[in-house]
Amino acid sequence: MRVVLAEDHPTVRAGTRAFLEPEGFIVVGEAACEREALEIVSEQQPDVLMLDMKLQSGLALKAIPQFLAAAPEMGILVQSCYEDRAIICGALAAGAAGYLLKSSPVSELVLAVRTVASGERYVQPSLGAGLARAQGREPELQLRERQVLGLLAEGHTNREVAARLTVSVRTVESVRAALRARLGLVSRADLVAYARQNRSADV
Repeated sequence: MRVVLAEDHPTVRAGTRAFLEPEGFIVVGEAACEREALEIVSEQQPDVLMLDMKLQSGLALKAIPQFLAAAPEMGILVQSCYEDRAIICGALAAGAAGYLLKSSPVSELVLAVRTVASGERYVQPSLGAGLARAQGREPELQLRERQVLGLLAEGHTNREVAARLTVSVRTVESVRAALRARLGLVSRADLVAYARQNRSADV
C-alpha cells in the first residue's frame, strides 16, 4: 500500500513515516503544501493520501476534490486537530474517506490507513458518534433497532445478535445499515461507539 504524506511539519512527517513503514506501507512522497502534494499525487497515484487539514496554504478542505480528480482510485485520510463537526462533515462531503485526530494512538492511525486503503471509510469512533448529535436531538429508534444497539454495545457479533433475537444475520445487517443512515454514522466502529454511549436498549 502506497502512501503520500501531506503535512507541513517535517518532524510530524518523519514520525508518521516511522510508524507506517514497519507496518508494510510504502511512503512514496511527502509534501508541505497543496501544490507539492497535488504534483506528487498526480505522478505517484498512491493508495492513500494522508492530508493535514491545515497546510502552509491554509485549510486543505477545498483541495480535496482536486486531489481526487488527479488520482480517482486514491483514498484521502484527513488528519487534524479540529473536532468541529462542520469541518468533519465538510471533509467527508468533499470526498475524504476518513477523518482522524492527530492525538490518536499509533494503532488507530495504522487501522485508519488500512481501512481507507481498502476502499472503506474510517472516522474516529468518538467523532463519528458525536456527528450523530449534530442536529442537537436524538432520533427515535424502533424497538428492534434499540435491541440491536444494546447487543452491539455488549460486543456481540452479527451472528450472536441474530441468535439472541431469533432473526437472520441478514436482518441484523439490514437493521445496522438502517441505523447508520438514521444516525448519520459512517462506519461499523461509529455504530458500536454510539451503542456503547447509549446503553438504554431493551433487550
